[in-house]
Amino acid sequence: MWRANAGLSLLEYVVGLAILAIVLVGAGLFFLSQPRQLDPVFQFRAVSLAEALAEQVLAVKYDAENDPYAAEHKRCDIGAAPDCLNAPTAGADARLKDFSHVDDFRLWCGDDNAIAGNALADQLKLSQTLLYTRYRVQTCVTLNTVDPNAPFKEVTISIADQSGADLSFILHRYNIR
Repeated sequence: MWRANAGLSLLEYVVGLAILAIVLVGAGLFFLSQPRQLDPVFQFRAVSLAEALAEQVLAVKYDAENDPYAAEHKRCDIGAAPDCLNAPTAGADARLKDFSHVDDFRLWCGDDNAIAGNALADQLKLSQTLLYTRYRVQTCVTLNTVDPNAPFKEVTISIADQSGADLSFILHRYNIR
């Protein structure tokens, strides 16, 4: 007469553990990949913030010593005109409306001077400024005089999020009217 076992065999136990491990690893990988799936949204917001800031950089004049309405020889670093200063004139607590030339954007250069994304979005009059809270924005301006006949200012816009990822954009602003 054949008698039925009341318990699990070792083989059934091992197979059950293997299936459970596969399910747990799959679920863990699914939940770990969730933040990465949202990265394009955050990158899009960073790009929109950088684009709005780049428009501001392009809207102001080249240099404090530059007169965009004067004849060509009056522009800074050309002929007898004064040198381009590459120094900000706005104060540390200045807002974008106080920035009169490209060098004012140097105020946000370096980790210690970076501006919060939501504060910048507010100054740029973007809607839903809370969407930009996780960002820190830096703008650094350097005067490039490789070609003395065509000096330009290189503006680097870097936007970093809380996770440490960052996007950088470089603008070249030439000394033209």
